[in-house]
Amino acid sequence: MDTYDVAVVGCGPVGLALARLLSLKGLRVAAIDPNRIACHHPRATHLDDESMRTLQTLDAAGMEQQFLRQTGWVLHGPDGAPFLEFAHPDEKSGQGWYTDYQFHQPDFESRLRGLLAGDAHVDLWFGWTVTAIDQDADAVTLTMSDRVTNQVTALKAAYAVGADGANSFVRQVMDADIEDLHGTQRSLIVDIHPFQHPSTLPKTSGFILCEGQRPLTYVPVFPPMLRFEFMLLAEDDAAELERPQAVYDALSRWIEPGSYRIMRTDTYEWHARLVHGWRSGRLLLAGDAAHQMPPMLGQGMCSGLRDAANLAWKLAAVLQGAADGLLDTYETERSPHVRSYIVESARQANLIEAFGTGAIPPNPTEPQVLEPLRPPLGPGLAGEPAGLAPQPRAADGAKSDDATGYNFAVVGRQAVAVETADLWQRLGVVAVPDTGAAVDAWLSAGSATAAIIRPDRYTFALARDAAELEKATRELAHVMLPQEVSA
Repeated sequence: MDTYDVAVVGCGPVGLALARLLSLKGLRVAAIDPNRIACHHPRATHLDDESMRTLQTLDAAGMEQQFLRQTGWVLHGPDGAPFLEFAHPDEKSGQGWYTDYQFHQPDFESRLRGLLAGDAHVDLWFGWTVTAIDQDADAVTLTMSDRVTNQVTALKAAYAVGADGANSFVRQVMDADIEDLHGTQRSLIVDIHPFQHPSTLPKTSGFILCEGQRPLTYVPVFPPMLRFEFMLLAEDDAAELERPQAVYDALSRWIEPGSYRIMRTDTYEWHARLVHGWRSGRLLLAGDAAHQMPPMLGQGMCSGLRDAANLAWKLAAVLQGAADGLLDTYETERSPHVRSYIVESARQANLIEAFGTGAIPPNPTEPQVLEPLRPPLGPGLAGEPAGLAPQPRAADGAKSDDATGYNFAVVGRQAVAVETADLWQRLGVVAVPDTGAAVDAWLSAGSATAAIIRPDRYTFALARDAAELEKATRELAHVMLPQEVSA
């Protein structure tokens, strides 16, 4: 029986990213997915600047040239007049990337699958479905079936992570509770490939049209692909609305039939849900298996990538000697963070539905610049809520994540004792003396001269001087090297 450090069950974007991050920490990984090739239906379409830092870590930032930079949103009332306008920032954020991109998920997954295919630490079990999971004090045993040949086999792993979506089998095995945050909506999703971009539709911005009791969201994906999402009423017959003639009729005001290829017509039910219990012994959850939200913020996949970035280094640390309790900080940190996105996306979805039905009249406002939502992590590794740190930039513009990799980093020029520097080496901490304007301003705002940044780019500690930096380094060592550092 094959034996691994971690088995990743489900290899959409979140599972693929998790498998790659685990490999970067030197772990042996089984990447398991029922689809032999990447699913050709685009599901997620949006990622943000924090997600781009994750892609940078995965050696996939070059895909930015395959992404469309989104410039903004406009909401139109029942009379067609705009009543709310948002513009995304026109410059790169402190993360080193633009705040909003649209992308084609099959291409995204194909890039990550290819990276794993050339990764000596990862075995690809693509085309296999997990049919049974058992765990004991030492390992998880997964029984799998090949979807084509029906061959049955099993493997063992120290831990298994369910990144297997909203209908997660791993979550069912864990029997985890689910909290409903009241944002359930049905939408008809229509993806098209126009032969030429229609002059009636914007190329880099989206809009929401709240009219006729069936609000419409328009999103340009990556040229030439376009998406239309129609929010459905309870009495709507989804099967009828998915028929080609219904699609042609619905889109005829913007693009004439025969000038595009219909790529997808699906009815999808969105939920606002948060799982309680992301860990059960050696089983853990990530992505939609742990949380679901309406698409209004475009943060579903982004939140899953944050899960992967938070969890991978903790699994590696535990497998390399850290206390098992470190894994319990995964949910305590990530759950409050993702709750903020679920609640806000549900609020917006319900508000748009109310605009469409006329239950709430639109209130026109002046155009606004849309700033990213940046909630802190919940309590966990540090005593105080940890916020996202900006990415240091060298004088020549180089991004520091390329140098630090998926490791802890110390930013700032504060001198430290030789003994502390030795701890940094044992912890694999990378020093980043060239910080750049964004990090300098961030340190100054926190009354700090230096900071320890986690592999997931969140702050472990801010330090005002060398003494505080040494103290924080020792606290980190107690977590990561408990057998080497005395209490």
